[in-house]
Amino acid sequence: MRIEPDAGSARSDEDRLDELVAGCLTAAGCAAGTWTPTDLRYPGLHATAHRTQRARRTATPAQRSRTGAPDAAGAGGGAASGALEQTEERVRAMVLRARRSQARARSVEKRTGWAVDLAPSGEDHLAQSVRRALRQAPAPADESRGGRTAEVTDWSAEQHEVFEEGCRVLQAAWPQMLAELRVTLRQVALLGGWGIDGFTDFTVHGAVFVNSRRLGDQGTEGLAGRFRLVEALVHEGTHNRCDAAAASAAFLRASGAQELASTPLRADPRPLAGLFQQVAVLARSVLLYRRLPDGPAVRDRHAVLLEQGGRGAATLRGRAGALTDAGRELLDQAEAVFATGAP
Repeated sequence: MRIEPDAGSARSDEDRLDELVAGCLTAAGCAAGTWTPTDLRYPGLHATAHRTQRARRTATPAQRSRTGAPDAAGAGGGAASGALEQTEERVRAMVLRARRSQARARSVEKRTGWAVDLAPSGEDHLAQSVRRALRQAPAPADESRGGRTAEVTDWSAEQHEVFEEGCRVLQAAWPQMLAELRVTLRQVALLGGWGIDGFTDFTVHGAVFVNSRRLGDQGTEGLAGRFRLVEALVHEGTHNRCDAAAASAAFLRASGAQELASTPLRADPRPLAGLFQQVAVLARSVLLYRRLPDGPAVRDRHAVLLEQGGRGAATLRGRAGALTDAGRELLDQAEAVFATGAP
């Protein structure tokens, strides 16, 4: 992976993830013919693969086999067989949902040139991901607003239009970035409520979550909603890109990945892996704002991102011993972006 987007290398890393997902499902006893290669990109199948992998880690040797232990008596063999049937059922149901997602994506492609599913609220794997994110989020600073209320919501016709405008902006300003997003993202989920502006979750790889407020023109930055959405797509899409690349070549040594550090985008200390991804995200966000149509709000946002990125890179450079060669190379590229200053 490089800071400059590259659809070709992104596709190679996604192919590798496809193999891992297929391997998890096959190991759980599902026949390979149950799905097509395109189905494997669906975030719901990633979630199913994670679930089957967790189940196998906690299962007995007999339960890990397709039919249970030879001549397993009583409930043992029956339980293993029943678990297999449930897994096959779950995978087949998820494949059907994958194909409905693909149909929605083709409809979006007709208007934007990008086959991505603007996901509806009924996708269980997305709702579960939001619940996990809410559990892991730090306590809100503004207690007067009550608990966090973020949830997946349906896209309105107006929000579809903002998405289409954002695609046109990105195609004109940074077509290489849009080309990479076409490879890495399969679903864009819209969040209603408050408490989460956006996030990604490797368990549902290929999906990004964006709060609906990002599509409005009322932001404190004075930016148009289409620009705020484009930034969110580049931001969250880069997290997806980092996750896929790290599955092939780690950026951090195992001994340092969970080391905590202060970061420019979160008030709470984050694992070094989180800081690393923030630096990559900020470098790409800076490059985005150097390409967007000029204006005071764009220049102001570029300055904020540049400052945050430089600060994050300096912290990460101080922990460079925890990086692999691939991690140091990406940090070098990010530092070069921040060193160039204003456009």
